[in-house]
Amino acid sequence: MKLRLRKAVAVLAAAGTVCALGIGTATAAGTGRAVPGSVASTRQSPTPDCADNGNVNPCYEYQTWFWTFAACNDYTNNHPLDPAKYDRHVCAVFTDGATVGLWYHKVNG
Repeated sequence: MKLRLRKAVAVLAAAGTVCALGIGTATAAGTGRAVPGSVASTRQSPTPDCADNGNVNPCYEYQTWFWTFAACNDYTNNHPLDPAKYDRHVCAVFTDGATVGLWYHKVNG
């Protein structure tokens, strides 16, 4: 039983790594939007998080999560963010690589 569980975890971890490296890099470059300076790569959550810094602007406000980078970027393309409040979005690895989180870079409000 432990061997099966280890294999399942290894397969999920490998799939998450492939998605983070392959799809994430292409997606970030393909959006035409600048990647914020506080995000070294799509393999880490952006900082500062609004929930952790007392909602002091500018900060990154967590919105939701997705299974893939493609789904995250598709969502942002079909649901425009409020330009009076946010200036860009970031899709980055979330929950230790199991999912992809969506953050909006909050500049007002």
